[in-house]
Amino acid sequence: MGTFDEYGNAELGDKRLSERLIRLLEQLSSDPTASISAACQDSHQAKAAYRFTGNENVTTEAIMKITQEVTMGNIFAAKPSVLLLPQDTTEINYTNLKAAEGMGNIGTRKTDMGIIVHSSMAISDEGMVYGLMAQKIWVRPPEEHGKSSNRSKLPIEEKESYKWLETMENAEVSFPDGTLVVHVCDREGDIYEFFCKAEKDGANYLCRRFHNRNVKSEDGGQKLDEFVNALPEAGRITISIPRDSHTGRVARDAELEIKYGKCTILKSKNLVSSNDIPESVEVYVVSAVEIDPPPGQEKICWQLVTNVPTYSFEEAVVRIQWYVQRWKIEIFHRTLKSGCKVEELQAETADKLMKLIAIYSIIALHIMSISYLARTQPDKSCEMCFTEDEWKLLYRAAKKTKKLPDKAPTILEAVVMIAKLGGFLARNSDGFPGVTVIWRGLTKFYTIIEYAPFIA
Repeated sequence: MGTFDEYGNAELGDKRLSERLIRLLEQLSSDPTASISAACQDSHQAKAAYRFTGNENVTTEAIMKITQEVTMGNIFAAKPSVLLLPQDTTEINYTNLKAAEGMGNIGTRKTDMGIIVHSSMAISDEGMVYGLMAQKIWVRPPEEHGKSSNRSKLPIEEKESYKWLETMENAEVSFPDGTLVVHVCDREGDIYEFFCKAEKDGANYLCRRFHNRNVKSEDGGQKLDEFVNALPEAGRITISIPRDSHTGRVARDAELEIKYGKCTILKSKNLVSSNDIPESVEVYVVSAVEIDPPPGQEKICWQLVTNVPTYSFEEAVVRIQWYVQRWKIEIFHRTLKSGCKVEELQAETADKLMKLIAIYSIIALHIMSISYLARTQPDKSCEMCFTEDEWKLLYRAAKKTKKLPDKAPTILEAVVMIAKLGGFLARNSDGFPGVTVIWRGLTKFYTIIEYAPFIA
């Protein structure tokens, strides 16, 4: 657990820098919520960490390259039949970090400053986290604030929304034979040029609809909403909706009415493009509408657009299940901000902060992977993630005993022990421990490991 040796192959121009990256990952993951100085536990180590982020050979692109290579290693080891690549954007707020140079605008207020992160992660259709496939970290120039009204007149390559197309391209590499790869986007990714690029590049996508586009019909005047409303109900399913404390959404089972169909969406007459793009694109539409949502809860109402053939109710249900997995990217960004506390980082420049965000992204996904294994393969040995010395130390600390079991605990037992160190009570009503409490437990466990030679 906590080993990041694979990142030693990072192309940073100097082997010592690659070794420093491994050391920094280990130090920061030992207490992700602590300041860099506290996590490094030594003033010389902290200074080395800051020198590392200030080195011009260390770039977010170089960190992302090795991250993608590690992710691809995980994918080829697993060889999933379906690989989902959800992508999304989050803003890291550094408004209070007045002294940092190079910050850009975020949000709607001119005074809000920070860094923008757009990530694509790789997961199986069952939710196994393999890692990051692409990540773009940048600052929006202050002079761009308030110019959104003029952006509609620009080609997609000159808009910030080009990040969706660019990320899809950067994430399209050589995948295992027989693996169906699908880019998954929320409503912000409902971009006509995105659909066209996917068709041109032979990529697959699944996107939640935002625009009520024109649809090809006999009279030429039909909208996508009208097309969906006219579709017959194909059946109903029940899905589990996770709790979201940020929006006030409660965890619940939701019954959804499913519709599906194939149509041709038309290019908008006002669309400006620097390249020739087709006048229309054929898509499959899947609609999922919640029946009788709980009082006070917003009704689930999804219209999904995809180029993956969808000819049956069973295939439509699979598309819904794919989209549900998109929440993993939201959990990742939330973990990055709430778990890693990246908005509390201190640095002199935006460039250094961007490098730190890239490093903490690796750590965030590391924890998510451990949590997933405990959920989906609970009976497997914890030696999938922990060395023999680590699990023995964990068992003694969690159980407050010197007597060890004859064999290693399961991965679920180990994660629950970790979570208990983080304050998890493990009552029947508590359910599975969340990422945050696992993180707190790991923080304490790393401290135990650090002092193990003195307490053995």
